[in-house]
Amino acid sequence: MSTELDAMKRLLWEHWDPIGVKRFGPDDEYDSYALRIFVMLNEGKRATDIAEYLRWAALETMGLSDAGDCVAIAQTVVKIHEGHP
Repeated sequence: MSTELDAMKRLLWEHWDPIGVKRFGPDDEYDSYALRIFVMLNEGKRATDIAEYLRWAALETMGLSDAGDCVAIAQTVVKIHEGHP
């Protein structure tokens, strides 16, 4: 498995966690979102696209009213992708 993808998984788990599962849930809860972000970045998507995806995931898929700081997370995954974690 890619170190880049692992870093993205860890970032979502430790810093995004919109449903608050890191206190009690499985640590792979957001892995599918990290994988999608990894693919999006390799397709040339930008931070704004990633932020919108995270917002959609939290609000539409998870049914939450707060998506967390999607912009900061998106900017960080772009840095990870560019090799600047």
